[in-house]
Amino acid sequence: MSWPAPSRSRIARSTAIATIPEPAGHGLRVAVVGQDRTGLRLARTAVTAGHTVAGFDPDPDVVARLRAGRSPLGDDLPAMHETGRYHATDDPGWLAGCTVYLIAAPVPLRRGRPDLRPVLAAADTVAGHLRHHDLVILESWVAPGTTRGVFQDALAARSSARYHLAFSPERNGRAKLVGGVDRRSTLAATAFYRTMHDVVVACATAEEAESANLAGASERRSA
Repeated sequence: MSWPAPSRSRIARSTAIATIPEPAGHGLRVAVVGQDRTGLRLARTAVTAGHTVAGFDPDPDVVARLRAGRSPLGDDLPAMHETGRYHATDDPGWLAGCTVYLIAAPVPLRRGRPDLRPVLAAADTVAGHLRHHDLVILESWVAPGTTRGVFQDALAARSSARYHLAFSPERNGRAKLVGGVDRRSTLAATAFYRTMHDVVVACATAEEAESANLAGASERRSA
């Protein structure tokens, strides 16, 4: 199943914020949910920026491989372990105390349609740990409307915290896109990503960031 690409005028409302990454200072406790190649890249970037990362994956075999130093990142994984700021785990208790939650759960295809069950399971996992002003950013491959729709609903089913929620596609190239479900969420997510990336593109909405992600994939396939 495919979704129509967004119009150029819609994407044009984005605001590019070109900046040298700001130091993470004392660093944040960041949970990266999903530790396949995409999640590991997120974890690596966060660790490099000075954050402490709990790399959560529900599959104990994945976690065992990571703890043994085996991953698609090659030598980068042992270096992450050596910092003392990366811990691979299948225990959701390690998510307690995190203030930023990056969701990189896979979205497999079932009968040609995206299966959101891993994403919704990730929402259920982090919801029990959310506190006021925490930041949740969905980075999984989803259709426009998912972040504000079923994903936010899954969080709300288990949490009454007033958290920030945004979507950001996996980075492709120099810029990092992000769009929140409201202005404060966009600002919070942009501020966080500025600790890790030199160019952040703040989209008008979460849906715009989701649509731009699909448009970028379509352009890469046709190139």
